[in-house]
Amino acid sequence: MFFKPFFSSSLRSFWKYWNPSWGYFLLFYCYKPFRTVFPNWASLIMTFLICGLLHDMIYIIPKVMNKGEFVFPFITVWFLIISIGILLTEYLRIDFKKTNLMYRPIFHSGYLVGTFILTRYIDLSIG
Repeated sequence: MFFKPFFSSSLRSFWKYWNPSWGYFLLFYCYKPFRTVFPNWASLIMTFLICGLLHDMIYIIPKVMNKGEFVFPFITVWFLIISIGILLTEYLRIDFKKTNLMYRPIFHSGYLVGTFILTRYIDLSIG
């Protein structure tokens, strides 16, 4: 489960393989219902936002209940940036099909680290 995503041929397929059980849940209970009302791109973004919010709730709710202060929804913002990147790579037709398997993990890891750093910069900029 951990290694296969890093050898995938696109950012979308990376997330398809990252956590298959959670991905299955999100596909059938978020993405597909959204797709009946919204375009594919909006459905993808909303699915990533819900996924991020569910991850963030684990630490935001206790902190807000304990201290009552604003907590930056880091994972939600990070997943929003990731989803926009997925859509951009698809729009620009960027994939790794012709890329040597040895280099794919570098691209995927670099994307994750780069979007994480961007999210951290946004977090620090806000406060």
